[in-house]
Amino acid sequence: MKVRESLRQYLGEITEIRRELHRVPEYSFEEYKTSEYLMNYLKRLRPDQLEVVAKTGIKAVFLAKHPAKTVAIRADIDALPVPEYNDVSYRSQCENMMHACGHDGHMAIALICAKIISGASDRLKYNYVFLFQPAEETTGGAQPMVEEGALKNPDVDEIYGIHLWPYLPAGVAGCKAGPIMARMCDLNINIKGRGSHGAKPHNGRDALIAAAQLVMGIQTIISRNVDPYKTGVITIGRIEGGQTRNVICEDVRLEGTIRTFEPEVTQTIQRRLTEMLEGLDMMYQVKSEYIESMTYPAVVNDAALYDRTKAKFDEAEFVVVEPVMLSEDFSNFQRQIPGLYTFMGIAEADDAEPLHSSRFNFNEQVLLNGVEYFLRVTDFE
Repeated sequence: MKVRESLRQYLGEITEIRRELHRVPEYSFEEYKTSEYLMNYLKRLRPDQLEVVAKTGIKAVFLAKHPAKTVAIRADIDALPVPEYNDVSYRSQCENMMHACGHDGHMAIALICAKIISGASDRLKYNYVFLFQPAEETTGGAQPMVEEGALKNPDVDEIYGIHLWPYLPAGVAGCKAGPIMARMCDLNINIKGRGSHGAKPHNGRDALIAAAQLVMGIQTIISRNVDPYKTGVITIGRIEGGQTRNVICEDVRLEGTIRTFEPEVTQTIQRRLTEMLEGLDMMYQVKSEYIESMTYPAVVNDAALYDRTKAKFDEAEFVVVEPVMLSEDFSNFQRQIPGLYTFMGIAEADDAEPLHSSRFNFNEQVLLNGVEYFLRVTDFE
């Protein structure tokens, strides 16, 4: 992506910001040091409004004298509970916590954008709202921000977000109109049987056998119940059960996730899961419970925003990408107003570390691409 020369002066500062935030990764809704850092930086920019939203989130507003509309830029702020294995001077100072998904970069990009906007208050075409959102990685901070008025006063007309993306070359933005990230539904399944001595299995009701049957049955839902021209993913990522080797297992807990794009596919999966559990209870004389613990809607990009944004870039800078089964609660902002979510390429080699890796890292020069992107899509001259 061609970055305007005037932005080069911010490379040192944006690098420093990213590294300072990288040192203090924090879990969802516990981003107190992060929030304090953001607030202190933003106070120096003297926004027209500055407030805490959704416990650790922040909303900063820069008003134009005669705004044609109000645009919002969103950055997520939480980290992941993974250890960092990078041997760098700015490595995480928090045990088993790391910015392994690029949120430190997202915040640095948004802060530099805010700094540039703050210095042009007399010539802004639009109002700018900067939203620093907590808890993207877990229960979701976007909806609480919406409920607390993050998109009001002033009323936001459109919102933009990016994700640093190691699956695209550095300097290339990837996007598409319509669904780009999947609907996510996290699920828990509890199976309760009856314990007995392992040498007398006929006296018990083996929840472990029932769980094994269920896991294998779940694999048939996509292949046998979903239209082959549509798509979905069901993953059971964790099973916990049993006490010791010579006891028939009494309780099993399964944790998993469902990813889809179309509501009807989600409904099919949920219906078949419910039917399988009813059958399981009859077959193995157990009692099962299905719980949906968290849901994010699909990220659906507004077609008009996409077309307008695409026209601002060369073909080599802004490419069409396939939708991915990853999820993002940016979608909860999009349920309220038109929004556009874009992947910002950071890969400098074919073997770039993936998101959520303990060795995830990137060259901070790519952060200027993010600044350029936001300024360009919001018509900042």
